[in-house]
Amino acid sequence: MTDTGVPAIAEHLEDAIPDITKEIDTETAPVVVKKWRIWKNLFVICIAWTLQFTAFNGISNLQSSLNAKGNVGMNSMAIIYAFLIFSSALLPNLMMSIFGMKWTIVIGQFGYLAFIAANLKPVPALMYPASVLVGLGGAVLWTSEGAYVTQIGMLHAESKGKKPETGVTQFFGIFFACFQTSQIWGNLISYLVLQPTSKSTVKNEVSTGSVVQRIFIKNVTNLTRKDYQCGAGFTEKEFHSDRSAPVSKNLAFTLCYIYIGLAIASIILIALLLDQRRSKTDSKSSIKAQLKNSLHHVASTFKHLRHLNQILLIPFTLWSGLEQTYIGAQFTKGFITCTVGIKYVGLVMIVYGVCNALSSFSFGHIAKHIGRIYCLMFAALIDYALIITMLLWVPRENQLWVLFILAGLWGVADGCWQTQIAATYGTIFTDNESAFSNFRLWESLGYVIAYVYTPRIRIRYAHIILLCVLTLSMICYAIIEIREKRKKKKAPEEEPSKSKDDIESTIATAL
Repeated sequence: MTDTGVPAIAEHLEDAIPDITKEIDTETAPVVVKKWRIWKNLFVICIAWTLQFTAFNGISNLQSSLNAKGNVGMNSMAIIYAFLIFSSALLPNLMMSIFGMKWTIVIGQFGYLAFIAANLKPVPALMYPASVLVGLGGAVLWTSEGAYVTQIGMLHAESKGKKPETGVTQFFGIFFACFQTSQIWGNLISYLVLQPTSKSTVKNEVSTGSVVQRIFIKNVTNLTRKDYQCGAGFTEKEFHSDRSAPVSKNLAFTLCYIYIGLAIASIILIALLLDQRRSKTDSKSSIKAQLKNSLHHVASTFKHLRHLNQILLIPFTLWSGLEQTYIGAQFTKGFITCTVGIKYVGLVMIVYGVCNALSSFSFGHIAKHIGRIYCLMFAALIDYALIITMLLWVPRENQLWVLFILAGLWGVADGCWQTQIAATYGTIFTDNESAFSNFRLWESLGYVIAYVYTPRIRIRYAHIILLCVLTLSMICYAIIEIREKRKKKKAPEEEPSKSKDDIESTIATAL
């Protein structure tokens, strides 16, 4: 402890964290990590992610309804996650070694800005290239965030004399609690902006490409038509045959401009306030060496599959992509838009966002006391109940309250999935970057699979897919828990030194 009351850095970490604080002349001052600066970096990332994904999630949740013509919206989302698979394996190591974690995040943010701006004129020539940019930037963005939060979480735990996984779980809980509120603000904005739109009173306007965007919705007076079903029986092809109602260019442009402003604010926040973090060896490496390291990281990403725990986590990681796509695309279109109209998408998803945020924060703390396996079992029980309910229930216009309950409970379960799956990757693997690259790779594959089949199958078949993947995921994770407990029983005396080595390996980023 220093004279100022700030805990000093442990000796084995002094050389590993040159950039966690502002530049200090090491010849005149000792290298220390100020606790407030660690928290400052965490909150900067939390606020920036909330702003950016308020915009991105808000516009993404409307893709299945807003850009339904020609499936431009769903195709764009599939492209995003297809390229995210590619970039997850190739780009993160190279980008972080050249630009450091801070500027890698900023570069990734510009891809999201381009996608949001492309919605001003949602034609394939603009939407698809912008989706490619999001896919390429998304992997480096999330991998950098995951490594950054893991490192400062471990540093915080070290300063407190706690186990590394405790700090990682706590920091991911805080991060996802803030991040998940983006669902609240993004959907609130879309609800308030689109609220003037009426199913029967919107005036017709002359379409000139970008002047009018078509939103296909179900007129409530047609709920009893024999050739049309909402809920589990919903299919995109039948829905396209129904009436459509236009949304004026003013409403569409207002929504996009608000989201663009939030994305720009997020970029500025990271650029001005986030401390840089860089591997100890980055500044000494040539571009050629960094390219070689990047190719080595591609191999490392796939070599990471030699770990049985990684193989066992694949179903859970795929599940993360599948279940998020379901709530953001199929539930919003087949249950909300189909039943009560697109203007209620934002309102219902606000409930999802609130419950998601509270759940993320709560499970970040609860897992420390009862264990991760029990949190995951609780979330699985919720999703089993929800999926079976939605398989059997036929939605009606006067049952809007049921949609709020379904969305809220799904948010509770998702908050657990996001915090606990990410924390699992951050704690059971020492090669943190390869682990998070695999996380985004397999999660992205789940997104791609879901966005490909979403407009092509009835929702009841998606429910069956979700039930099967969730069951397989829980079985595989139970095996991981058994393996980890056996490992700890075999060598309990090695655990402290192993945790210390894990901290050093994580902070050095294993480049």
